[in-house]
Amino acid sequence: MNRRNALLTLGAAPLAAQSTTQTTDDKLMQLVLDRSAKGIESLLKNQITDPASPWQGMLLNVYGVPVVISMASMLDFVTAALVHPKSKYYRNAEVMSRLKLAAAGLKRDQSPAGYINNLDTNFNSPPDTAFAVQAAAQGLMVAKKMGDREVYSVVEPFVKSASDGLAVGGIHTPNHRWVLCGALALANQSLPNAAYTKRIDQWLAEGIDIDEDGQYTERSMGTYNTIVDSALIHVAEYHNRPELFEHVRANLNSLLYMINPNGEIVTDFSRRQDQFTRATPAGYYFPLQVMAIRDKNPVFGGLAAQYRETGLSLSHAILRPEFLKPLATAPVPTNYRKDFTHNHVTRIRRGNQAATVFYNGGSRIMNMNKGEIAVTAVRFISAFFGKAQFKPQDFKVTKEGIFMSQKLEGPYYQPFTPTRKIDSEMWDSTQKQRPRTEISTFEQSAYLTEAEGGYDLRIRSSGTAKVPITIEIALREGGKLEGVTPVPNAPPDSYLIAGQEATYRVGNDVLKISPGATAHHWTSNIRYIDPKIPGPTIYLTGFSPFDHTIHFRFA
Repeated sequence: MNRRNALLTLGAAPLAAQSTTQTTDDKLMQLVLDRSAKGIESLLKNQITDPASPWQGMLLNVYGVPVVISMASMLDFVTAALVHPKSKYYRNAEVMSRLKLAAAGLKRDQSPAGYINNLDTNFNSPPDTAFAVQAAAQGLMVAKKMGDREVYSVVEPFVKSASDGLAVGGIHTPNHRWVLCGALALANQSLPNAAYTKRIDQWLAEGIDIDEDGQYTERSMGTYNTIVDSALIHVAEYHNRPELFEHVRANLNSLLYMINPNGEIVTDFSRRQDQFTRATPAGYYFPLQVMAIRDKNPVFGGLAAQYRETGLSLSHAILRPEFLKPLATAPVPTNYRKDFTHNHVTRIRRGNQAATVFYNGGSRIMNMNKGEIAVTAVRFISAFFGKAQFKPQDFKVTKEGIFMSQKLEGPYYQPFTPTRKIDSEMWDSTQKQRPRTEISTFEQSAYLTEAEGGYDLRIRSSGTAKVPITIEIALREGGKLEGVTPVPNAPPDSYLIAGQEATYRVGNDVLKISPGATAHHWTSNIRYIDPKIPGPTIYLTGFSPFDHTIHFRFA
């Protein structure tokens, strides 16, 4: 478990779980209390208590490595369980001793500057400390609000020493700026310090890195967007910067158009480690709830309501009792085509069917969904000088469709005139300076249009003749393929369309792909081809000049 997931999930049920019904205040509060109790039970079972262990007070991951950030999460959810009068562990002596062990473990891990280590990757790390302070400072606010001086005294030393470090510490990535600011804004509520507010203003002076599509620099739909949203909310509320709500609002509005029919969100164009992973809006629960209330926005409210029963923490129930009130709800948009022009992405959704088209220079040019069916990616490659994995260089977006193209050259190189000596270290640096001859040219393109019940994708190539071409249609595991035959001498789960049409079934959902094209069987080991995507994959093959339209039809 990494630092972000620890903060998002510790002490809570799986975030992917959903509830589509509203609950009364009392029922919702009981659900929150029950989840809090389960989190404490997990802590009692898994926390290292052996005094002889160097990891006393900590939790270990499946590899036996301490997850230091989890200690800070304990200072939040354990504090809430200890101070809420209706908690099963209200003022429980054993749980109090475990809180002290966690605080002591954090203290041992801190450097003289106040920073903790993230044993996944970062050491003496201000950014990881900021993630920890966000959780611990919230626990401190809970103890303060509930008037529990004993619990407050356990949590306060870490928040103070760590926040002092954040007032001067550095960062790695764009989102770290706002995580640091959010942590200092929270800490400043209990431990006012002019150095904290000065540091917040210093980072904010750089401006918020959000584009016209509502995406932050890292475009991390599955992880960092919601982390930034939450941090900006803390700064807006606790540092009197209400203009920051506009950025949160823009990002959440973008999210609304990135949700597939099965509830998953698009992560393909992320610049971080969540790229191509499966994620849901569950991690956005907190900013959705805040903005639903602030803006009286029923669409945000409807999405927040789906995840409230599993996303609402006891700390937030204490600090934000308005979170327990009924929410006005409305459905997210389900019938649209939306072009995100800055990021070169188009989203198309028609009820229970959706597609995402990418013309941003990556090799995955589109994916699509219908119910439980997911086409993970469509890609294609041509065996042209080891450089023809199709990655759009140019594109044109019209109301009729999206056109992507690529132009390539394959030259040969002549001796230098006048002659030059080329030693063993000079080849790469001088190659492009040589005269070029026998230049082969190659153009390839993809054109996506909507069709009744699906999409048409026309793939063409021209220029140099007889170039082998391979189209790859990657499907998510779990369905049944019909009308296909295995590709000879290829990895498992590689198929050709046996006749004119292939069918993929998942439950009651059906996707038909036609017509087939099988001019050769070369689907792997093409020079510089991207690795095969896990799951069943249908291949279409041909030679240039090539012009083939693939029909994707959902039933």
